[in-house]
Amino acid sequence: MSELILLCFAVCAYLIPVGVIVGSKRTKGHEKNGWLIASLVFSWLTLLLYFSIVPKEGVQSEKPKKGKAHTDR
Repeated sequence: MSELILLCFAVCAYLIPVGVIVGSKRTKGHEKNGWLIASLVFSWLTLLLYFSIVPKEGVQSEKPKKGKAHTDR
């Protein structure tokens, strides 16, 4: 019985980084898929890299330059 509990704990600890990345709004699309694949292979190391590399605000759009009129065409 104790082996079963240890196995359940190990599986949960292995899948926590996957759940964190799936629920994160920092990345989208293929970038998120790449992080998920890496997380399945390297687990916690990938989660640490994810938090250190990916910006907190997610994908940022380019701001319009000052002095030029912005048109929505």
